[in-house]
Amino acid sequence: MAVAIMAIGNAGGRIIAGILSDKIGRRATLTIMLTFQAVLMFVAIPIVGSSSTKPLLLVVLATFIGFNYGTNLSLFPSLTKDHWGLKNFGTNYGIVFSAWGVGGFVLGRVSQMLQAYSGSYTSSLIIAGVMLICGALLTFTLKGKEEITKESPVPKGETE
Repeated sequence: MAVAIMAIGNAGGRIIAGILSDKIGRRATLTIMLTFQAVLMFVAIPIVGSSSTKPLLLVVLATFIGFNYGTNLSLFPSLTKDHWGLKNFGTNYGIVFSAWGVGGFVLGRVSQMLQAYSGSYTSSLIIAGVMLICGALLTFTLKGKEEITKESPVPKGETE
């Protein structure tokens, strides 16, 4: 039942992020979603660490985490196109999506090792929260193809 509810959150995240990105822009939407994910990681510390946590609270937390997972799946392709254009979109998005997969694999293993060492998920959740905050900040430093072209115009007589 919890997995089905989390899947509903995932689908809802895709729809809400799409609507929000059309209204306020992809970069702002991604920043909001990464920040919300960071907050969820910090909120999860007492929830996951307590033996008296009610199952419903865990399901709600998992649903919001699933919601944010869905937002990423709707924003990453659009951001990839916005930043690097359509010319090599398949390759570029393949690299973005592969990096996401490698990060999930590597950091999943790191989290497992931290949990085995400390006996809790606290350090993993803190690291995830901090990395999400860094991601939100980096969202504003990444320059897209159009921004780079505007900042450094091609001198006369040269072609791109």
